[in-house]
This record gives sequence, C-alpha cells and structure tokens, in this order.
Amino acid sequence: MRSLLLLLFLPSLYAQRWTIQYFYDEPRTELTIADLAFPTPQRGVAVGWTKERDHKPKPVSLATSDGGEHWTPTPLQDVPRSLFFLNPSAGWMVGESAIWFTDDGRTWRKIGDQSKPDKKLKPTPPGGLIMRMWFLDAQHGYAAGYQKTVFQTSDGGHTWKPLPDAAKPPGSQAFTAYSQIAFDGPLGLIVGVSIPPRNDLGPFPSWMEPERASKQRERPTETLVLQTRDKGSSWTAAHTPLFGLITALRMTGPDALDVFSYGPSSEWPAEVFRLDLTTGASKSVFREKDRKVTDVALFAAHTAFLAAVEPTGSLNTVPIPGKVKILTSSDLTAWKEMPVDYRAEATTLMLAGPDAHHLWAGTDTGMILRLVE
Repeated sequence: MRSLLLLLFLPSLYAQRWTIQYFYDEPRTELTIADLAFPTPQRGVAVGWTKERDHKPKPVSLATSDGGEHWTPTPLQDVPRSLFFLNPSAGWMVGESAIWFTDDGRTWRKIGDQSKPDKKLKPTPPGGLIMRMWFLDAQHGYAAGYQKTVFQTSDGGHTWKPLPDAAKPPGSQAFTAYSQIAFDGPLGLIVGVSIPPRNDLGPFPSWMEPERASKQRERPTETLVLQTRDKGSSWTAAHTPLFGLITALRMTGPDALDVFSYGPSSEWPAEVFRLDLTTGASKSVFREKDRKVTDVALFAAHTAFLAAVEPTGSLNTVPIPGKVKILTSSDLTAWKEMPVDYRAEATTLMLAGPDAHHLWAGTDTGMILRLVE
C-alpha cells in the first residue's frame, strides 16, 4: 500500500512549475526587460532599462553564471532592443544607436555604429533601423528592421551589405519592416509586415478610446516571408495578405511556430500557427480569448511552450499588466496550462533556454521566472 501511495504521489511531486527567480524591487523605479537569452543552463543575460518617473531610461543588463541564482546588474551605453547568442560567450545586442558584441556576457563593445556610420566600414545599418539579428557562425549573420531593411555580414557585424531579396515584396519602404529571424541548420526564415496607413484610427491609442476601437474593423496586412534552404546562399521572397502582425517566430527542423498579434477589435488577442517548411502548409494550433501569447519556445520531438498574459479590460491592447500564463504541448496540438507563481504579471514576456528542461521567462515588469521540476 505504501508503494502504491508513493507512485500516486510522484506525478505531483515532480510536476513542472514556474517560479519567480528574480524580481526588481527598488522604490520609485521600474525595470523593463526587453530581451532575455540563456545559451546554456548556467549562463544567462537579460537586457532592458530602469526608469524613474519623469526621468530618462537608464539601460542595464543582468548577467548570471549560476543558472539564475545570482544576477549581476551592469549599466549599458545604449537602450537595448534584442539579443542573440551564438554560444555561451559570443553574443550580439541590438541597441537604438549601435550594434554591440560581448565575449563574456557582461561587458559590451560597439562594433557597428548605426547613428554615425564609419565611411571606412561602409555600408553599415543606418541609425535606429535594426530590430533583430541572427548569426550562423562567428562571422556570418543577418540583421532585420524598419524601412524594409535586411542586411548581411561576413565579418562578425563590423560591415554589412543589403540583402537584395528583401526589397522584392510589395509595400512602401516607409510602412514595411522585417521583425523576426529564425534558422535551424540550412533552413531559415526572415518575416515582416507591410502596413498601409489608416485615417480612421483617431488621435489617441485604442485603449484610451475603447468604444471607438471596438468598432474598428480589422484589416489585413501584407505579411512578408524570406526563406532559404541553403544557409542564406539563396533566398525566395513571398508575400500574402493576412490579419495581424507576426510578433514571435521559432524553428526546429522543418517545423516553425509563429505568433500573430491582433488588433483591439479582434475576437482573439493572438493566434499561434504551425508552419511546415517542407510543404509550406500553415495551421492554427492555439487561440483563446483570454490568453494573449507574446512568445513561443520550440524544441525537438514537438515539445513547445507558449508565454501569454491574461488581458485586462475589454480590449486586448490595454497596457496594464495581466496574469502570466504559460502553456506546454508535446504534439503542437493539445496545450496544457502550467502552474505559475501567482505574483507574476506582465504585458509582454519572452522565453529563453537551451532545452525544454532549462527554460526561463522574462517580463516587461522586471521579473525573471524559471521552469523547475
């Protein structure tokens, strides 16, 4: 009998759950985490900024070398947008004015000034355009961003040249951006959107005029996709009108998961699609009215995680933190909600980790959560 009771108890004893591992708690100051990276189970980096009321933001990074047990804050010289780590030491950070490189996760040096390009290193990405980067090895990488921008480098990010295929899809340069990059082996995707201007949105954000926003019809945008099957030696460009904006993209083998975020009048705040890169088929795998997915993590054997928040108010675009919700699946079809510390709240969160057993989530409210068993 005792053995039977122990066996019944084991599933709950070893159930996975999310606990708060770090929480920024300074008086009259808030921390916004912009991006999070964990290239190994021990080494992690979070970047963002602290801000006091009516003061300029102060860029900062948080680094750990013991799996998140201790975090070391370090001031940054640039407001960060995104991170990419090739291995435990080599990492790149996109800032508002420059591209930065680290070989220890703690100290950053500028390698490509976007605000004042060096004529000797021309062409470099123009100031403020880059949103995200991805490196295939220490020398070869891609940068994507606003104004229909995609650049490639073969010297670790010191010099860049435009990717010609990025200009092929239709859409005005002023209203077009590439925002997500993902590679796995020879397969790669760079996705973006072209949004034509609208004159019916009003002078204020949608959450300030909920009645007006609820009546606005959702309009399709032009989704742009650049795909390679040979590590970037050649690219094919495609475009199609779809509702929503792709706000997250992850790839493992021929499978990819992308998150579409919708406007305030949509029935669902977000929707997750599974893309088969072999056939090109796309299928909706998750959408719920009270779960706004902001990021995904995808690993081998179809193991996946969704990071979401529970929207507050009648509109899913209200910038008020909601309860953090994280879901998991082993087949990309059935999703199970995981236990999350009840104190965790956010409007946006991101996932990072080297495998399905070592995973962290960062929030724009200054929290870092860890998956524990």
